[in-house]
Amino acid sequence: MQTALKSALSCALLAVLAACASGPESTRSISKEERLENLMKIAAAAVAENDSISALETLNLIKSIDDSIPREHLLYALAYLNKNEYDLAEKSARRALALDPRFTAAKNALGKILMEQGNLTEAEPLLKDAASDILYRDSSLPKTNLGMLYYKRMDYGNAGIWLEKAIAEQGPYTCYARYYLGKVRLEQQDLNAASRNFLMALKGSCSGLSEVHLALGQTLIREKKFDQARAKMIEIQRLFPNSDASDKAGEFLRGIP
Repeated sequence: MQTALKSALSCALLAVLAACASGPESTRSISKEERLENLMKIAAAAVAENDSISALETLNLIKSIDDSIPREHLLYALAYLNKNEYDLAEKSARRALALDPRFTAAKNALGKILMEQGNLTEAEPLLKDAASDILYRDSSLPKTNLGMLYYKRMDYGNAGIWLEKAIAEQGPYTCYARYYLGKVRLEQQDLNAASRNFLMALKGSCSGLSEVHLALGQTLIREKKFDQARAKMIEIQRLFPNSDASDKAGEFLRGIP
């Protein structure tokens, strides 16, 4: 999948650079704006696939043409965040906001970056601003991030409120909100709600995340549902062989009555 993506990105990039489209359009020179937009789409696709190297290479090309596009610096921030380069990510997100102070996606990105660095005080108003933008199509993201922020603060009441708001939007990132809501309910000693949220998270795009499977398995143990917990731990070993998750599942298996 990753190799195919890189190949597709390379072909698309070459097509943009050479303007070598087939058919009647092949002799038409593309404008600077069209070229930048095409490159931006390539960079965004690479970021979405966590191919940070391809994203940064494309963004460097965009930067050489025009360094004043807010979305360009947001994509830089996200690519750096994918590589855990928090200082570079923060610098790029701040640059995007300097170019466009109303750029909601950049507010969310900077809030997320600051939260990951432990700067919850500065992150909170940025995420609240992003979450309050009713025109922001991905507003479940800052709501989820706010839930995570309050979870880190051990303010489980506010964490639950924001995570439930994120879930209510039924966006593509709902499973992450479900996972953190499960963790919140665990802290509140509501084991039934915790296991229910973990189970629902696994029905979404979080199905490949070992930590969600482990969280459900541990909760089932705490609920004394030992047969279900045993089955879940065996499933984790099958899904994630030769991993830390598999080792932890083995440890839990040995402790199940």
